Amino acid sequence: MLAFSLTKSVIVASALLLPIGMLIFIPYSAIVLLGQRYLPNQMGLASGVTLGLAISIGGIATPFLGQVADATSLITVFFILTAVALIPMGAAYFIIEPTIK
Repeated sequence: MLAFSLTKSVIVASALLLPIGMLIFIPYSAIVLLGQRYLPNQMGLASGVTLGLAISIGGIATPFLGQVADATSLITVFFILTAVALIPMGAAYFIIEPTIK
């Protein structure tokens, strides 16, 4: 995302859209499985919470990011999204392995 926001070339930006899209959607199944391992007796709840929460937070954040883009630029929004992506990357190091009973 950082490279996408810094590029001035339409060709490079277009080429970066494929890996960005893949990296956004590929971890969904792993996230659902991790949630189900934490709640093995309530797999439906775990699936709903992990996917539902992710999509809901994205839907809530979109209008605010749109306002930022209108007030500044799209590049600013991509910088914000890059910074926000660092939060779960850092939090991933603190995930403990769930114990299976």
